[in-house]
Amino acid sequence: MQGAALSGLIKLMEIGHIDERDELLRYKKDIINIIGRVFSKNIDKTIYIRYKLYYRLTGDISEALYHLMKSLEMEVLYNLFIDNNIEDIILIPGKFIYITTKEGKQKTGIYATSNIVNRFLLLARAKGLKLLQSNPSFRYGLSLGPLRLRISIDLPPIVAAPHIYVRIHRGVKTLEDLVVSGLLDRNDAVLIYREVVERRKDLIVAGPPGSGKTTLLQAIDLELPRWLQRVYIDEADEFIDLPDFNQIKINSVSKLKEIFSSMNRNIDLFIIGELQYPEHFEAYRAARAIGLQALGTMHAADLGKARSRLADSRIDQDNIVIVQLKKEYKDKIIRRIAEIYVG
Repeated sequence: MQGAALSGLIKLMEIGHIDERDELLRYKKDIINIIGRVFSKNIDKTIYIRYKLYYRLTGDISEALYHLMKSLEMEVLYNLFIDNNIEDIILIPGKFIYITTKEGKQKTGIYATSNIVNRFLLLARAKGLKLLQSNPSFRYGLSLGPLRLRISIDLPPIVAAPHIYVRIHRGVKTLEDLVVSGLLDRNDAVLIYREVVERRKDLIVAGPPGSGKTTLLQAIDLELPRWLQRVYIDEADEFIDLPDFNQIKINSVSKLKEIFSSMNRNIDLFIIGELQYPEHFEAYRAARAIGLQALGTMHAADLGKARSRLADSRIDQDNIVIVQLKKEYKDKIIRRIAEIYVG
């Protein structure tokens, strides 16, 4: 049985599928178990290979995702991950899991056990992150088949027990998609395209947490010419790999260092994840100073506060577009553009 399952695994790797008439399908369960013991040079590659093999075996995205999550001992979250209405998941050991949907925050009937919380901590270690009191708050990105996750973790002493916040990205939206969804209107889309894509002005997308900043930034990125050499500097790795785009991805919090390290790569633009700390603003300013188009996101409650943060960081607001997003709670969560500043 073990030999037959191994033969099935080899066939998946070499040919890419097992025909439904193939005798080896009798050993599907055993092949699934063996795939769960496949390891590669790092955790991201391991997850990628496992999902690819599960999908080749099953031919079904949802089933492949389930087996992948089970191999990572995370299957208790599977139904939450496949629910397209769920945007965020909050896990605190011993408490019910909370989710954020388009209707707001809700409590589930699922407990966040120590085991599932520890899975996210183990993944953080596998990605090379140090879980120390001197580093009690951090985030990282994780790709699980069709899903792209941004995982933020708070540890003692800033909280009593580990808190895990999972943002689920389900594909990339275009500007047209965002017009249809109501995040921006047609005039906003035309203005952003003209100023950022055609005139190549710099960009800051500002707003409160969960207002759609990264979603809008990714949509704008899709509009920029594919041949432009992009460098993404984002520790959470929230930007998907686009085979037809000229991309360099750097998963680092040392954004200023990476700006200067990238100067010899003949790049055209920097996309800097979130501007949080003084060094991040300095990195954004440095990119602009050397003549590169710079795009990024930033937390701000309104346009005035966004401009004040940039001014306090000595960022010139000429030749820049600041898109201020708003998040409202009514019968459901409404995200929309509040204001646009064009410098």
